[in-house]
Amino acid sequence: MSPEATVLLVDDEPRVLDALEALLGAEHRVLRASTPAEAMAQLAREPVAVVMSDQRMPGMTGTELLTRARAIAPDTVRILLTAFTDAEALMESINAAGIYHFVLKPWDPTELRLLITGAVERHRLVREREQLVRDLEVRNQALRDALIGLRAAQADVEREAALRVQLQRYVSPRLADLALAEGTVLTSPGAWRQATVLFADIRGFTRLIESTPAPTTLRLLDEYFAAMIEVVFEYQGTVEQLIGDEIVALFGLTEDAPDAAARAIFAALDMVEGVRRLAAGWAAAGLPTFDIGVGISSGPVMAGTIGSDRRRELIVVGRPMIAAARIQRMTRLFAAHIIAGEESFGPVRGRVRHRELGTPRLKGIKHRTALYEILGRCAGAPAGAPA
Repeated sequence: MSPEATVLLVDDEPRVLDALEALLGAEHRVLRASTPAEAMAQLAREPVAVVMSDQRMPGMTGTELLTRARAIAPDTVRILLTAFTDAEALMESINAAGIYHFVLKPWDPTELRLLITGAVERHRLVREREQLVRDLEVRNQALRDALIGLRAAQADVEREAALRVQLQRYVSPRLADLALAEGTVLTSPGAWRQATVLFADIRGFTRLIESTPAPTTLRLLDEYFAAMIEVVFEYQGTVEQLIGDEIVALFGLTEDAPDAAARAIFAALDMVEGVRRLAAGWAAAGLPTFDIGVGISSGPVMAGTIGSDRRRELIVVGRPMIAAARIQRMTRLFAAHIIAGEESFGPVRGRVRHRELGTPRLKGIKHRTALYEILGRCAGAPAGAPA
């Protein structure tokens, strides 16, 4: 028998214990105790499903014993065996001990076996219920832990979303994903890295704002910047600045990529074509139009963020930043839309139609470099961003 099916019989008369053991021993494991002290020791020593005690015993009544047993083994089912017939007094004793049932002497054997079987089943159900309650508490704790984990994960997602919004002010969604996945966000100035700078400027911007109502100017600029930023992002570029009518974009800043210069030049071609489409729509709507010039230069730059904990800005320094601005100014001189320096042009030689412009001196730049006007893609060159 399992320990949960153990029945403890308590009586000071050996013949009574013999009779009860003979009656119950075939179906249950039976323990015997001839004194209350012995019974208490057995209850403390091992699990007992049912304890049945005689009421009248030397030194302690059965109800007193069962009351103490309740404190030692609260799950054990308690039964009182008595010849006492004062029902009112008996019920008071039974209630004090939390007794499951009482049996009058002499007992009916069939009824007593059924009673003990029912008491054993009650004990089993109580233990199962307690186990279920414990299991439920474990599951509840697991759910509470999972909820805490979900809330922490939600906080991480919210922080990532906020960081993504900040990153996408500067870089394409693909590069934002890369930065978040690798944790490589520019938080301080780092090492020099090879990059390509694209400097785009609206031609005749001063004349535009002087001759056009401010709401119309803002509308044109909003549509223009939105379209240009999409092009830069399509070519995995980084928007470093939007100032007035200027766009400064960088390619290869956040990743080591040999095709950064090519991506910048192809982006510039799409930007010029995008402005042509915008201008056609504006003209059809009776709005003023404008054109752009783009200068492109490649070389080592250093990038990082500056500012306070409340606001930080990306800053990039290096010769290509100055050279791209100076090259952009040359687009007016050569009546060109896109001019690239020699370092930027090399990777696209044979892939674009071009015109050599010589090596004019650029203001503030000590060393001269060959300049090339970019006229368009060569026949058969794929449109769109390089794969």
